[in-house]
Amino acid sequence: MTAVDDYFRDIPADHRAATDTIAARLSLWTADLDAELQQVVFRHKHANHPVFDDAAQVFEDAVEQLLLADAPRPHEVPLLFVGYHAMNRFTRKRQTMGFLVTDQRLIVQENFGGVFGRELPNYRMLPLTSADPGAASHALTSSVASAYDWSDLVKLFGGESAEGHSPEFRLTQLLADAVTSVVQLSQALGLAVAGAPGADEEEEKSTAAELVPRLAELGIRSEVMLADDPRLAKMLKKFGPKVGLGDGETIAFASLDKTFAGVYGIVVTEIAVRSCDLMEEPIVSLRSAIDPAAIKLDEQAKAIITEPGVAHVLVSHLSADVKDGILTAMRELIAGDITP
Repeated sequence: MTAVDDYFRDIPADHRAATDTIAARLSLWTADLDAELQQVVFRHKHANHPVFDDAAQVFEDAVEQLLLADAPRPHEVPLLFVGYHAMNRFTRKRQTMGFLVTDQRLIVQENFGGVFGRELPNYRMLPLTSADPGAASHALTSSVASAYDWSDLVKLFGGESAEGHSPEFRLTQLLADAVTSVVQLSQALGLAVAGAPGADEEEEKSTAAELVPRLAELGIRSEVMLADDPRLAKMLKKFGPKVGLGDGETIAFASLDKTFAGVYGIVVTEIAVRSCDLMEEPIVSLRSAIDPAAIKLDEQAKAIITEPGVAHVLVSHLSADVKDGILTAMRELIAGDITP
C-alpha cells in the first residue's frame, strides 16, 4: 500500500464517487489525444499508456511531490498530471515538473529544488463556482501558462504540429480543456468543495487581526501574492521599477498577472498602492492620502478607486468574489483594522 493509496482511501465515499466519474471522463478524453501529447499526460492507476510502462508510478510520484508533500485541501482528489520527471542535478533525485490538476486546484511545479531544499509548487484555485466555467477555466490556464517557463517541457516535442501550432500553444490548450472538463463536471455533479465556508460562516464577522488569516477568511489567500512568494519576485523584476517600487518598500500583498504584453495589476505596500495596466502609465496612491471608507470598485468592476479620479487596475480574470475580497483587505489594512 503506497502513500497515495492511503490518501485515496481516506477520501469520503460520496466525494470519491463523484471524482471517479470525472476521472473516467478524463480517461476517455486522454485516450483520444495526439500521441505527442499523451507522452506528458498521466492518470491514477494509468494502464496501457502508449509511451511509458511506468505511467502509474509517474502519476503517484507527482501526487506525492506536488500534493502530499505540501498541504492538500480537505478531501482534495488528484485527477491528471501533465508534465515529466527529470533528475535534479543538486539532489540527484527524480523530481516532478509540470501541472497537477485536482478537483479543487491547478498545482504548478516549475523550478527544481536547490541545495538548501525543495522549491514548493504554486497553485491556483479552480473556478468551481463560475457562472461561465469555460471562459473562467481558459482565463485561468492562460494566466498560468503565460507565466510558466516552457523551455524544458517543450523539448519533448519535435516542433510545431501539422496545423502550425507551437508546443506551448498545444500544451496550454490541453490544460484549458482538462480544467474546463473538471469544472463543468464538478458543477454538473453538484460536487461541493470540502472545507469551503458555508453561508453562515461567510456572514460571521471577521476575528482575524492579521493580514494572512484575514485573506484566508475572505477566500483570497491563494489568489494574491505575499512578499515571500517566488512568483511575485519574478514579476517584480520589471514591474517594480515600472511602478516606482522602492528597494526598502515592504509589500503587504499583490495581485498581478503576466501576459505576452507584460505584467499588470496592483501592489499594496506599507506606504502606497501602486498599479499599472498594460501599455499604460503607472498609478500611485499614498496610503496616508486614502480614506478607507471611500475605497470602492469602479462601475465596470475592473479597477479599485482609492481617491476621486484615481483607479487602480485589477487582474481581468478575477471573479467578482475575489475582487470584493481584495477591496475589503485593502480597506481594512489601510484603516488599521488588520496588520501585515
